[in-house]
Amino acid sequence: MAGVLLAGTALSGCGFAALEPGAAEELRKEVASVTEAAHSGRYQEALRDLDNLAERLETAAEEGDVSQTREERISAAIDAVRLSLEAEIALQK
Repeated sequence: MAGVLLAGTALSGCGFAALEPGAAEELRKEVASVTEAAHSGRYQEALRDLDNLAERLETAAEEGDVSQTREERISAAIDAVRLSLEAEIALQK
């Protein structure tokens, strides 16, 4: 669970430069959904929310709302969160 929380903190930095304000707000909302679900132990739901976040990030990058560098950093954080969530799910089995 600590990995999810730490990686979620990394994702919450979506408000920095190289990210348009509208895209930043949408990504923050997605991050909040992932974080809330993970904190509540709803790891499958958190994974679905994480997929939504990844899709929104891809769209924002395609539209030029996120720089390539920023997209790569957020994608790396998404990958880290995904690994943590999958580990938590495996522990529950």
